[in-house]
Amino acid sequence: MIKERRTQRPEARNAARAAAVQEGKEKKAAAESKKKAEKAKTAATSARGQAVKVSKQGAKGSAPKVQASGRR
Repeated sequence: MIKERRTQRPEARNAARAAAVQEGKEKKAAAESKKKAEKAKTAATSARGQAVKVSKQGAKGSAPKVQASGRR
């Protein structure tokens, strides 16, 4: 295999290398776009289910915290 490549013309080797790099970039871009689409879909479904985030204490109906007035 090494002898094969060594005997190839440099233009052919460069073309093969460029094609492999391009294929890798396309594969990576496709995976990234799929991941973004999945993330957007998940975010859309979770946002639809929750209107407003409320803490556990707030959900129980506890009184809000009183601000400390401090010493003067």
